[in-house]
Amino acid sequence: MLNYTETTERAAELIRMVIPRLSQVRIPINPINYALWYEYFLGRSIKLNNELDKASEDGKSPTPIQAERLFRIHILGADADRLDRVGAKIRNMLDRVTHLFEESGEDIEQYSRHLENAKAAMGDSDSDVHGLRAIVRELLRVSNSMLTSNEVLSKQLKSGALEIEQLQRDIEIVRTQALTDPLTGVANRKSFDEGLIKALGEPRGLGRHVGLLMIDVDFFKKVNDDYGHLVGDRVMRYIADTLTESVKGRDIVARYGGEEFGVILRGTTQAGAMAVGEQIREAIESAKLKRGDSD
Repeated sequence: MLNYTETTERAAELIRMVIPRLSQVRIPINPINYALWYEYFLGRSIKLNNELDKASEDGKSPTPIQAERLFRIHILGADADRLDRVGAKIRNMLDRVTHLFEESGEDIEQYSRHLENAKAAMGDSDSDVHGLRAIVRELLRVSNSMLTSNEVLSKQLKSGALEIEQLQRDIEIVRTQALTDPLTGVANRKSFDEGLIKALGEPRGLGRHVGLLMIDVDFFKKVNDDYGHLVGDRVMRYIADTLTESVKGRDIVARYGGEEFGVILRGTTQAGAMAVGEQIREAIESAKLKRGDSD
């Protein structure tokens, strides 16, 4: 789920753009449509904006089904759609495996009946050589059938194991998306909160410390107002990259809010955290970003 940290003034400005647009494209003002067009004018997702523009071209308007799909992908997050697909794959795979075991169980029961019948026939005093040969042929037939059935089951189970491995990868992708800020690629607020709880819960002693940096980007609203949101997005991504390059592998860099970042520094003292913070401040202060249309 996306985070919204706009000021009251910015939210009011967006409302004044969203409501007329909903009337213009003739779609009802409901929570899903409002959220989509609010995000459209917020300008954080070029892909969403392109899809809404396409769905609204030539006087058309997004259908309720289109709106719900866009809402699930771009507002709830891509993980919602992927999670549905993963869940469907798991259900289908379990159905197939269950069916295979049911068939295998029936084969085993049938094989057991044949063995019992063979034992009874073997104990029949009237059995002759021809009768015994017939019993052996039947046992050979059902044994071969059982082997074939088990080979099919084994192949299907191997195939199922490969599917499970793929599903595990899909689930990990979903998990990563759910914990990642889509604009900057660093951790999101949920991941930050979980990481901080985990870091603070680790045993103390042996020089183990936890440093915490909370970073707010000054005058970021002025950047958006003067240069536009696309430039503002580039600035946010640059800051996120600078933070990531300034910390160790076990540390966590997260986008905490609109223009706020949090950094969890494991094994770092207060003095160490202050040194890292100053290093980051100097790197960002000395940075010079160029617009694509400038020399």
